[in-house]
Amino acid sequence: MKRLLIGMTLASLLAGCSNTPEAEKAKPPGLTFKQDEQTIKIIPLYDAYQSYVDATLKEPTENGALFEKHVLDVKDKWIEKEKLTPTYQDRRILEIPTDNAEELNKTIAYLKKHQDSIHQQIKKSLQTSIKALPRTDKLTVFVAPYEIHNAANIQRHGGATGFASGTNMFTLYLAKNFSKDTLANTIAHEYHHTVAFESNTHDSVFNGILLEGEADMFAAQVYPKGKSEATEPFLDHTLENLLTQINNHNVDAYDLRYGNYDKDIPPLAQYTLGYMIMTDFIQKNPDVPVAKWTKMPTTDILEKTGYAKKLTIR
Repeated sequence: MKRLLIGMTLASLLAGCSNTPEAEKAKPPGLTFKQDEQTIKIIPLYDAYQSYVDATLKEPTENGALFEKHVLDVKDKWIEKEKLTPTYQDRRILEIPTDNAEELNKTIAYLKKHQDSIHQQIKKSLQTSIKALPRTDKLTVFVAPYEIHNAANIQRHGGATGFASGTNMFTLYLAKNFSKDTLANTIAHEYHHTVAFESNTHDSVFNGILLEGEADMFAAQVYPKGKSEATEPFLDHTLENLLTQINNHNVDAYDLRYGNYDKDIPPLAQYTLGYMIMTDFIQKNPDVPVAKWTKMPTTDILEKTGYAKKLTIR
């Protein structure tokens, strides 16, 4: 690891001695483009994570504090600079200190090496999503390395996942060799959240279920090749148990996202149930366009499905 740090230090010194024009040095990171008169920005956080890795390799006992300083504080400054409005602050689910700095370093190197092509793919996927569901506000997309401790989770998500924090921002988390189809689907899913949040929010278990179902439905319509396992319907006995647990107020958002073995609730349950409800809604209401059902109250959607009597919680 010392050899790695020495190499990086020499590279930094050489970069500092280059004849790069000042204007180029000041060039903002990422990619900015206009779509339907709205400004869309893609901002990579690779350098912030690299600074964190370099620092924690020197002071591993300060891992948590260094992550706060080099990653979270830097992202917060971007949010303030871009005048973004986070609706949700529980991003720490995906933004946590690493327990494997070497592996995170490899992921950062991969993302930086392929940065231009990754950002172009994000742009293309956003343009397709915006065309299918227009927005009324600017949008900022942060891109970060996928740092999940459980390798099975990375595989389950095809190496790409995301988190929408509000109506004008979301973050993508990418692993090495992520699936391009999964990334496109993930972008559509998170993009839908930013539009849906203008009308509904995850302020209840029920709303959380419907909003995830709506986002998965939109993503499946726009990028069906990237569909996740969460779009596979439950077996009858699993569905019956899940509905009973929800109606009895015996589950929380954590159970529905990560599963609960003791309650026989599988991971990603809210996504699967939400997608099943939305599938039924689309089948029964084929003439309702995506722009309309995105803004519909979640209770109105439920009432137009066969789940209205099965799911009593609202």
